[in-house]
Amino acid sequence: HDYENFILDEKGYAVDTVRHYLAILKKTCKRAYQEGHSERFMFQHYVLPKQTVKTPKALSRESFEKIRDVEIPAYRKSHMLARDMFLFGCYTGVSYADVVSITHANLQTDGDGALWLKYRRKKNELRASVKLLPEAIALINKYNSEDRETLFPLLRWPNLRRHMKALAALAGIKDDLCYHQARHSFASLITLEAGVPIETISRMLG
Repeated sequence: HDYENFILDEKGYAVDTVRHYLAILKKTCKRAYQEGHSERFMFQHYVLPKQTVKTPKALSRESFEKIRDVEIPAYRKSHMLARDMFLFGCYTGVSYADVVSITHANLQTDGDGALWLKYRRKKNELRASVKLLPEAIALINKYNSEDRETLFPLLRWPNLRRHMKALAALAGIKDDLCYHQARHSFASLITLEAGVPIETISRMLG
């Protein structure tokens, strides 16, 4: 189920697409078992996702501000990293798969001195270019380290999912919180509210 949630929430594939390929995987495992190629029927008890699963929605302005301003104890470093990675997604539209892999080589300065994040998305190899807001630059500087190439420390997907639930509780948000909402929030809260045309947002998000 962790992998199912990953490809639904973070990779952004449609539910029907997920059902299609997971159904093929389950049938393949069943046939391998029946024909003696496998000692057990893998995924025997796995239930395919329902088609009623909805795409995560953008955060409301109120919920976004609660996540942004929530006080996290200093000893909860991984929770703070999860929150900051989520905020970086809100400020840039960068997915989890990309935020854990982008490096300083993906940062470029234009002729006006503005800093841009330019990278190819893991999902579809399309090129994305995002002009970095001061808030996003501050987060990059916060985690800047010469000991690694990536902009942020690695926080594995299962841990991130668990921490997002904890963050929702800490911030007093009743709805489920998932990382993919950051991309939706970037499109609606950060860019559309600022008057950026939807066509431009589409190009920025790859």
